[in-house]
Amino acid sequence: MSFRRFLVKRTAIAAVLTLVSVSIIFATLRLLPSDPFSGLVATGSLTAEQVTRLRAMYGLDDPIYVQYIKYVKNLLTFQFGISLTQQRPVGAIVIPALVNTLVLLLPALIVTAIISSIAGMYAGWNRGSWFEQWSIVITTFFRATPIFVTGIFLLIIFSYGLNWLPAFGMRSPMANPQGYAETYLSLDFLKHYILPFTASVLFFSGDFLMLARNSIVERKGSEFLKLHRAKGLSEREQLARAGRNSLLPLVTYFALRTGMIFQGVITLEVVFAWPGIGRALVQAILNQDYPTVQAAVFIMALAVIVMNLSADLAYAKLDPTIDAGDV
Repeated sequence: MSFRRFLVKRTAIAAVLTLVSVSIIFATLRLLPSDPFSGLVATGSLTAEQVTRLRAMYGLDDPIYVQYIKYVKNLLTFQFGISLTQQRPVGAIVIPALVNTLVLLLPALIVTAIISSIAGMYAGWNRGSWFEQWSIVITTFFRATPIFVTGIFLLIIFSYGLNWLPAFGMRSPMANPQGYAETYLSLDFLKHYILPFTASVLFFSGDFLMLARNSIVERKGSEFLKLHRAKGLSEREQLARAGRNSLLPLVTYFALRTGMIFQGVITLEVVFAWPGIGRALVQAILNQDYPTVQAAVFIMALAVIVMNLSADLAYAKLDPTIDAGDV
């Protein structure tokens, strides 16, 4: 199969998966026992006539197929609508929250991928050493521990116990930064950033270390390394060449992990009160804010689909020994 045909095929599959995911979101929200306005009538906040007008305004009294068509069209054109509870564009809610999440998790993922991959290569090259044994134990422990549990322990130790770092939020309550530079390039932000960043690095570390370690173990006895050894290359030079030949699975896994970057982010952001998309999603679900929930879940699902597609394309393009039809 040519790469062009492979690209078309994988893109079509990604489009179908996107449609399926948005359909599941739509059906799940409509199957809830009540709509966002029902509780307001019971509490006396709105009259039945006002609720009827609001339902008509948001299209909730349209036939279900009409709601679905409008819903799919709006999501796929990134027209997320107006928040039911905050009465402002959903984009103004989820986009800044998405930026906050990416500022936290993307650097953590990149740092983990670099450090853990190098450590894993060294561990695989020195099988049976104390470094290999302890690196596997430590990273596996943090990978198996839910990220919110690690976050809670970090808070107990460094915020409540030692009082070194703030416990919640992305900035101090009195801070009023203007623009991205003042928001993300300040000492106040750094103090709030350290604990959730550390929890993320510890959580991601196990996968990259084990993948790099196993790749090196597989290549250590290969013919090309025997040839390099016969040429008189040092151990470090042999490890460098083995590591270079182990990059492909690491690159593809990095793409996959980037797509799944929101895995665990909801609990992490709730623990640290980080104003990211996971916390925004939780608040929207509690308020039954349909447009905000739909937008947040759509962005998360789209990230997984797009990065899985990127991983497939990277694997097919970077490895000349793999036929695109086999990926």
